[in-house]
Amino acid sequence: MVHNLLYRTLLSILLMGLFMEWLYPLQFLDNDSISTSFIFILYGLSALNLLLGIFQWKQWIRIPIYLTIIAGAWGLLFEKGRGFEWYLSVGGILQHDVTIVIQEWSLSTLGAETRTLILILGWGILVTTVQSLALDRSSIGLFAGASIIYLLCLEALLGLEVFADIVRTSLLLMVLIAMLSLSRLREHSSTPHEFLNLRYVQWFISVCIVVSMAVCVAWIGDKVVSAEPTKKVNLEAAMDTFKDWTGLSMYRHTSKQATTGYGAGEGDMGAPLQVSNEIVFTAVSPISTYWKGETFGYYDGRRWAEPQVYFQSIDMKGEIQGSYRTEEREKESIIQTLNFIPSKTGEFPLFNGGNIERVLNITTENGEKPIYLLHDEISDTLKFPAATGSSPVKNYQIEVAIPLIQTNVLRNSSGPDLESVTERYLQLPEELPLRVKVLGNEITTHMTNRYDAVVAIETFLKNQYTYSLKTSVPPSNEDFVDHFLFQSKIGYCNHFATSMVILLRSQDIPARFVKGYSPGMLETGSQDTYVIKSLNAHSWVEVYFPQIGWIPFDPTPGFSTIHEKSEPIIINNQNAESKNIVDSVVDVYTNLVHFFGKIFINLQYSLTPEVAYMLIGMNLAVVLIIASVWRIYQGRRYFFLWRLRFITRNTFPQKEQMLKASWIVWDEFERKFGCIPQGITVREYIYSIQDENLRKEILQFTEQWERITYGETSINRTYSILFLQRCTQLAHLLSN
Repeated sequence: MVHNLLYRTLLSILLMGLFMEWLYPLQFLDNDSISTSFIFILYGLSALNLLLGIFQWKQWIRIPIYLTIIAGAWGLLFEKGRGFEWYLSVGGILQHDVTIVIQEWSLSTLGAETRTLILILGWGILVTTVQSLALDRSSIGLFAGASIIYLLCLEALLGLEVFADIVRTSLLLMVLIAMLSLSRLREHSSTPHEFLNLRYVQWFISVCIVVSMAVCVAWIGDKVVSAEPTKKVNLEAAMDTFKDWTGLSMYRHTSKQATTGYGAGEGDMGAPLQVSNEIVFTAVSPISTYWKGETFGYYDGRRWAEPQVYFQSIDMKGEIQGSYRTEEREKESIIQTLNFIPSKTGEFPLFNGGNIERVLNITTENGEKPIYLLHDEISDTLKFPAATGSSPVKNYQIEVAIPLIQTNVLRNSSGPDLESVTERYLQLPEELPLRVKVLGNEITTHMTNRYDAVVAIETFLKNQYTYSLKTSVPPSNEDFVDHFLFQSKIGYCNHFATSMVILLRSQDIPARFVKGYSPGMLETGSQDTYVIKSLNAHSWVEVYFPQIGWIPFDPTPGFSTIHEKSEPIIINNQNAESKNIVDSVVDVYTNLVHFFGKIFINLQYSLTPEVAYMLIGMNLAVVLIIASVWRIYQGRRYFFLWRLRFITRNTFPQKEQMLKASWIVWDEFERKFGCIPQGITVREYIYSIQDENLRKEILQFTEQWERITYGETSINRTYSILFLQRCTQLAHLLSN
C-alpha cells in the first residue's frame, strides 16, 4: 500500500509540472487578455485536484470535495469581499444566463461569471482525466502529444518564446514514461518487490542516458540560439495572426467588436456585437412597453444622424407638444418612473414607453431641479441637457400617452403628409443603389394602402433574413442597406430597422429610425417593475400615417409588431379542439416544405465557399453519425466486453468478470457450430473445426479460459486485459 501511494504521488507531482508548463506561458499575455490572478487560481486548482486523485477514495466522497474546490476557485475570482452573500446570488446569475442563451441561441451571450465557471470546470475535468489515465491505465501518450502541440501553437500564433518550456515538458514526459514503464515491469515480474535484477538496472540506465542527452541538447540549443526578451502579447493580435495563418481573412471583412448598449452612433453601422449584462435602469410601468430614446431622419449610407440645430429649450414644467396628437379615445395615459443604475450624467434622451405629455419630476443626486429640457417637436425627442456642473440624474417620472390605433383605422388612413414630415423623413442617399428601390417596389407593388405596404416590407425582412450579432462593417465603398439586403443577409436590429426605413422611403412612405430599449424583464416578485440591461438595447421603425401620426413597427425577427400589442388576441377554442391528427400532420409537412424551400431559394444567392464547405461538412457529419449509430447497434451485444476493457480495468483482476466475458464467446461459438454433443469434450469438439486458423484461436482461448476457471493463482492486470482483447476479437470472428 505504501509503495502504491508513493508511486501515485510521484506521478502526480510530474503531472503537476506538466500542467504548470501549460499555464506558465499564459502569464505573458497582457492583462486585458487574461488576468495573472486567474492563472494562479488555476495553479491551485490543478494541485488540489491532483492531490485528491492520489487517494483512491469512493466517488461519493471525491465528488463533493471536487465541487467544493471548484466553488472555492470560482468565488476567489468574483466574490470580491462579499463572502457568502455572493454565493447566494449565484442561482440568479446562472438562471439569467440560461434564459438569455435560450432566447438568443448563442453561447456568446453568457456572462463573465458563467463563462469562467465553464472554463474552471473544463480545466478541472482535464486535470482529473489525465491523472486517471496515467495512474489507472498507464497511458500518457495522447496528453504528451497535445502538450507539445499546444506549446508549438503558442509560439506560432502568439509569438511567445517557449523553447525552454518545450525542453522542460519533454524532460517531464520522459520521466513520466519511464515511471509508467517501471509499473509495467513490476506487473510482468514474478518478484515485483525485487529491484536488484537485470530488468530494473536496464531501466535505470536507459532513463539516465535519455534524460542526460535531452539536457545536453537543451544546453547547446540555449547557447547557439539566444532567447528573445519576454514580451506581453494581446489575444486580439493573436487572432489576426491566426486568420492570416489559416486564410480566413481572405473571405471575411474583419471588424472591431463592440458591446450591446445605447451607443452614440458615431461610427459606421454593422460591427459585431458582444452581449453585455450590465443593468442600465429599472422602470416602474403598469404595462410592458418599448423604451424610446431618440428618432433619426438623416441617413448617409453608413450611419444615422440628427442635427442638433433642431432642438429647442423648453420649460420642464410645461406640456410637451409633439407631432403625434390623437383624440382621447385613441390613447391611454400612464405614469412611468425610471431609476438609473448608476446615476446618469451628461446629455441623454428621456426614455419613454410612448409619447411624453408631461415631465412630472426629475431627481438629481444633489437635489437640484433642472429648469429646462431640449426638445425637437418634429422628431418627438426630449433630452436632458449636458449643463456644466449639473448633478447626475438618479430618476425621473413622466406621463406618457400610449397609442391605441386599430388595424382598420391605419388601413383606411389617407390624405397628404405634412410638409415638415416629408422634408425630413423621405431623405435618401444620392448614391443609393437602384436595386434597393427596385426591391422596395417589388415588395409593395400589389398593395393598395400604406399600412399593407408597411406590413409587407416588415414581413419580408423578418422572413427572408437571419438575425445574428456576428456581423461585419461593409467595405467603405458600399451602402450599409444594400450590403445587408443583397450580400450578407444577416444582421441585428440596426440592419433590419435601417433597411425597412430605406425601403419605405424608396416608395415615398415617410419613416424614421428609432433607437431605445426593448421592454426588459420583470423584476423577481414584482408585477410592474422592469429591469432593462445593455443587452436590451434595440432599434425599430416609426411610420407616418396622415391624420394619425407616427406608428411603431419592428422588422427584427423574434420581435412582435409594437403597435399590435394593444390589440386583443382571441383564440377560437372550438376550432382548436376540432383539429384532427391528419390536419396537424398536413400543417407540419407544409411548414417543412416552406422551410426547406426558403433555404434552397436563399442558397442560390448566398452559396459562398464557406457555406459550401459547411454544407459538405454537415452532410459528412450526418453520414458518420448514422454509420456510428448503426455500428453501435450491431455491436450492442459486445458492450459488456467494451465496458470491462475500458471502464472497469482498474478493478482487475476479478475471476467473475473474466468468466462473464467468456460467456459471450461461448454463446457465439454455439450459434456458429451448434451445442457440444454429450460425451464429447470441449477440445475434441474444437478439433473437429475445419478452419485451421479459427481452430487455433479457439484452442488458445480455451487454454486461457481453463486457467481462469480452474486455476488457483491470482491473475494480474496485464493477463486480464489480454484475455478481454481475445474475447472481443474471437466474438467478432465467430459472429461473421
